[in-house]
Amino acid sequence: MAQLTPEERAAAIEELEDSRARLLAAIEGVTEEQWARRPAEDRWTIAECIEHVGAAELPLERLFATGAREQPTEEERRKIRRKDDYVRTFLRDRSQKGEAPERIRPKGRFATREEAVATFEERRAANIAWVRATTEPLRDRFGKHPFADVIDGYQWLLFLSAHCDRHAAQIEEIRREISRPA
Repeated sequence: MAQLTPEERAAAIEELEDSRARLLAAIEGVTEEQWARRPAEDRWTIAECIEHVGAAELPLERLFATGAREQPTEEERRKIRRKDDYVRTFLRDRSQKGEAPERIRPKGRFATREEAVATFEERRAANIAWVRATTEPLRDRFGKHPFADVIDGYQWLLFLSAHCDRHAAQIEEIRREISRPA
């Protein structure tokens, strides 16, 4: 069974912590008007971005206990192992657009900004704590990702960080767009 190396664990924790900090920095100083303002008819608000990130912050313990059940061949596993950098970069690339899966699209889940941010913070903290403590053989757990096809458990950790960074960048774009004079 392929346990995370100490280097992989440390890198995943660092990426999860750093992307969390970047997301929170992106919303720092956002006014209530900016929080709810749509930059264009077909674009998300900052509130919707935070809701989506919180919804996508899957409880990793549950994901690996109930999901991540793909069984790739040995050759497919070797190819998957080479996806680490791809997972780190493709989702951060804002030039590539994709449709969020229905279950994590914004739906007005949170009554307040504080509730939305607290939900993300709690889920991310729980995931970081889980990564610190897990003995799961994450390199031997495989699940189908909506944009990256089959990835391993370590790559799911990288995905959460990249996803968070993607939406931090989106929030920065929204802030620039809504602050321009009409």
